[in-house]
Amino acid sequence: MSELAGIETVLFLQSTDLFRYCTAEQILRLATIAHERRFDAGDTIFRIDDEPSVLYCVVQGKVALENGAGQREEIGPLTTFGVSEILCGRLRSRHASAATDALLLSMDAEDLFDLLANNIEIVKALFRQFLTPPAHARAEDEA
Repeated sequence: MSELAGIETVLFLQSTDLFRYCTAEQILRLATIAHERRFDAGDTIFRIDDEPSVLYCVVQGKVALENGAGQREEIGPLTTFGVSEILCGRLRSRHASAATDALLLSMDAEDLFDLLANNIEIVKALFRQFLTPPAHARAEDEA
């Protein structure tokens, strides 16, 4: 897995579920706080009840998310995770580990909040993402 060039980071972030409503200018600002993190298969990313200090975007590979009841979900590229705990200020509700070798982009919560404090348009784009139902749900509603 190679390191992302700056433009690749921007293009990647623009394609993720979380930032899909952000403009190119907003994505450029977000890219300045994104950092690459590599995990080998089986590595722990965070544990249940950890403080929520970072959100992640899967670039390559797969991440396993498991709750306390043993329910497991695997997510892949263009998916973000660890966001809701940061926004709600609650401890991690799932264990996250690399299901395969994985390349992730991480954003420190403090850096994100600092950026959002001075960029209301990014806040609006994030609200739009959270309040817009996924495409498959809209298609089911229209059927």
